[in-house]
Amino acid sequence: MNDSIEVGPAINTNVPAAQKNERRQFIFKPLSLQQRLPFFICILLTVIILIFSWLSYLGVKDAGMATGSERVTTLVDKLSTMFKGSVDQFATSTAKIANEPATKEFLTSGGEDARLKALSAFNEFLKKDTTNKAVELLNGQKQLVLRTGDDRLPVKPGILETKGVTAQKNYSGVGRIITLGHEMYFPVLAVVSVQNKVLGYVINWKHLRATQESIDQFGQLLGSNGKLYFGNDDGLFWTNLMKPVPQPPVSLNQLQKVAVYSRKAGEPLLGSVRKIADSRWLVLVELSGSSFQETANKFLRQVIIIGALLILAGSLGAWLMSRRITKPLKQLGTAASAIADGNYSILVHIDRQDELGKLAQSFNIMAVRVRAAQENLEQKVVETSKDLLSAITDIQDQKENDKKKDEFISIASHELKTPLTTVKAFFQLAVKEISAESRPYQLIGQASRQLTRMERLISDLLDVSRINAGKMQYELEEFDFQEVLKEAIESVQQIYPGHLLIIEKAVPARVNADRHRMEQVIINLLINAVKYSPGKDKVFIRSELKNGILLVSIEDFGIGIEEEHIDKLFDRFYRINIENRFQGLGLGLFISSEIIKRHGGSISIASEPGKGSVFTFQLPVTAENDVKVI
Repeated sequence: MNDSIEVGPAINTNVPAAQKNERRQFIFKPLSLQQRLPFFICILLTVIILIFSWLSYLGVKDAGMATGSERVTTLVDKLSTMFKGSVDQFATSTAKIANEPATKEFLTSGGEDARLKALSAFNEFLKKDTTNKAVELLNGQKQLVLRTGDDRLPVKPGILETKGVTAQKNYSGVGRIITLGHEMYFPVLAVVSVQNKVLGYVINWKHLRATQESIDQFGQLLGSNGKLYFGNDDGLFWTNLMKPVPQPPVSLNQLQKVAVYSRKAGEPLLGSVRKIADSRWLVLVELSGSSFQETANKFLRQVIIIGALLILAGSLGAWLMSRRITKPLKQLGTAASAIADGNYSILVHIDRQDELGKLAQSFNIMAVRVRAAQENLEQKVVETSKDLLSAITDIQDQKENDKKKDEFISIASHELKTPLTTVKAFFQLAVKEISAESRPYQLIGQASRQLTRMERLISDLLDVSRINAGKMQYELEEFDFQEVLKEAIESVQQIYPGHLLIIEKAVPARVNADRHRMEQVIINLLINAVKYSPGKDKVFIRSELKNGILLVSIEDFGIGIEEEHIDKLFDRFYRINIENRFQGLGLGLFISSEIIKRHGGSISIASEPGKGSVFTFQLPVTAENDVKVI
């Protein structure tokens, strides 16, 4: 079923691309110029002072820790030497009992009398020093042969260190600390020898105990909240001379130098250990790291206070400077606003010779020139307004004339069609009454063709008037465009038998369009190709489908078209003046272009003077059939 519709201009339904995300607003953007400078100076000073303070703090802190490390090293070296003297006293005391004649006699001859003498000497030795808790005598095979004192102190495996002991050398030293209950003891070993022959060993078990007062005194001597610890050389046992304490949380190898550590997430400690010569003891000195960092912390606090004062002073100075800078700028802004409102008489008065003074001077010169230009412009506007009013009147008159011309063309075209139809009918009747060989028959044929041409011109004029009035009607229907193409070619071929209209390529394609108007477009383009191809007898027609679009091209080998005329070729009444060789009103291409546009298509031309032209139009298709090239 055909629908009668009026096709308007194509509507552009393309949706614009999504806009990009806005940039993140710069931190200074919402601030005024007077606020930006102090804010920037404040941030700059803060960053500089923070960096300087932190680097200085780290330097002072490292220097303090280096001082602490040096102090720990000095203390532990001196204490190990000092306690070596105590070890020597323990060894000398024990060596005396080992050199007693009764001790040597018992190990040499044995016997009850010798045992009683040795036992008496041992008991006397225990009475002289309350820290001596037991004395043991071992023979050359390290077997216990005599003991006196506390029975809880037996010989323990590994207590004796006899490495390096020979018959030619006396040996004495202090062994590892052991615990019995809540008490701590350590052995002092002395070698019993006669004429460099080892007869046996004396072990003096001493009680290890110190008072809190003595420990506090040691701590005061050490300073920096220092603590003193003693331990066995295997690193498994440590004591503060009052009770066992946990091992340091670092290895002995690290403690040989200076180690930084903490006990149970406490404050940082600096610790170092040394071995006490001729003993199985280690001495450990720990100093508080915080005491060495106190100077750095104090320095940091002072720098922060000074930095805060500098930031305040710098921000205040920057605010005063920015105020001095922005004040003339505000005056310039006020004057510029006045000029924007149309007041060109305001000038800026700034008594300074710097860049802002030069800016004010330039602004005043600009204001004077703008005032003069504005006055000149107003004069020109008055003159131009007069010319514009005159031009508008002319344009309105021209539009009115065009309207009257279109109305005249429409009325004249309608009035001319009736007598032309009557005359054409008379000619058709006359042809039937006259012999085909007679001259009047030929003259009537020529007159009939001229009537057909005049009828086509009148039809074009009617179409133009309808297009201009927006009243061009289209009867849309779905049909095979290939059939219309063949019918249009056959019609033109009959009119111009001297030209060959060759279908070089054609495809079936269904379109939804006005069948009569599509045929009119093809006929107009074919007649145009034949008309402008004098001396050439071939016109090629092609149609093809590409991506759902029907492409139809008509190629001639005629005179061609200059490039300067191509853009205007589809305008109404536009004709190329070629020595008046070709007749016409210049409406065919205009009408064809408008018909194609109203069907959602487009039309174009490619041409080269002397070689011919190719007119191509595009139409959307409703369905694509299997392509069969003919």
